[in-house]
Amino acid sequence: MLDFVQLRRQMNEMVLEQIAHHDVMAERIKRAVSELKSFAQRWEDILSKVKSSKTSWLVALPTGRLDQKLEALSTKRPLTVMASDGSQIFPDRHEVALCYLINIGLVALHYGTGEPPIMQSHPLLYYREEDLYEQWGGRKVLLNYDIVSIKRQLLEIEMLAELASSLGGQHEKVAFLDGSLILWRLEGMPEDFTNVIIRRLLTALAEFKKMGIPVAGYISSPGSCDVVNMLKVCICPYECPNCDKCESKRETGIPHCACIDGVTDAALFRRILREGEWTEPFQSTSKILERYGEHAIMFSYLNVGYEVVRVEMPMWVAMDKSMKELVMATAYEQAMKGGGYPVVLAEAHERALIRGNERELFFRMLEETFIRHNVRVSMSLKMLAKRIPPI
Repeated sequence: MLDFVQLRRQMNEMVLEQIAHHDVMAERIKRAVSELKSFAQRWEDILSKVKSSKTSWLVALPTGRLDQKLEALSTKRPLTVMASDGSQIFPDRHEVALCYLINIGLVALHYGTGEPPIMQSHPLLYYREEDLYEQWGGRKVLLNYDIVSIKRQLLEIEMLAELASSLGGQHEKVAFLDGSLILWRLEGMPEDFTNVIIRRLLTALAEFKKMGIPVAGYISSPGSCDVVNMLKVCICPYECPNCDKCESKRETGIPHCACIDGVTDAALFRRILREGEWTEPFQSTSKILERYGEHAIMFSYLNVGYEVVRVEMPMWVAMDKSMKELVMATAYEQAMKGGGYPVVLAEAHERALIRGNERELFFRMLEETFIRHNVRVSMSLKMLAKRIPPI
């Protein structure tokens, strides 16, 4: 039972601390904006300094003026906008059978073609031994949250590429995925598993390049601070910063760059970009991208009015003027149509989402299917306790 008297006191403390934190962050954001403007034209010098620095965090690499603001133009018609999203039911040892489900939502919205939209849902059930276990270092390892999530991300882009290849017409097309194109979870994974996943990912990205269809990852409410970290390197007084052995911190106890600690890229560019404007692409320095080759991921920030979002693109999209302009214009237009979030991604999410009652129905269907085929059903006492309502 909750003690609401104690809880109220803690809530009051939380709010007061957040008010104080907000004032501090406002000053740090102001300083970050000032630093970005002061270094804006010296982006090539910044690139050189960042490459010579040693940091334990991700640092963006600039490809142009830091304060360059580009306007999202109106998209041309006809145009087809595609998206995919996914959700999953993880394997549960306590349930009737050891299996997991991945549901992929696929959507294609046609503008100016007269064609009806494509809206699909594809549930994929995995239950075979090769589906449930990975062979790591001579050991069989049951799939966990991270592995299933990686497989879902991979299916999202592979099935989106299949959808794109099935569409006719010579008009422009653009494809979006919800979230990052960088498979962060692969860092630290076994080499053999990583190699298989990366190979399949690059094959799918190569398909998009072959079709001439730009693909992008749309990240709402981004918490990344790659550009702010780049500014930290810029304001460091040392020629070749070594953040693991920071001399400033050793001498004063506080790093010189602490003046912009906690500032996110989104908060920074909220002060710089007006609605409909976006930044020149930055290059991510994630270690996993060393395996991406020509498909290495770059990103821009776009102000859609309701928020500043991060849009990720393979290098061959980001370096092609017409492709990146199409991606950014479409992302902005789709966000306007969707009331702040791209309508095509919202529709894909709706078709991918597995709701709580659907998850319960899935396991009940599984149980009934076993019984119908005269297969003995067993489940753990823990799961039985959950199924039986309390008295």
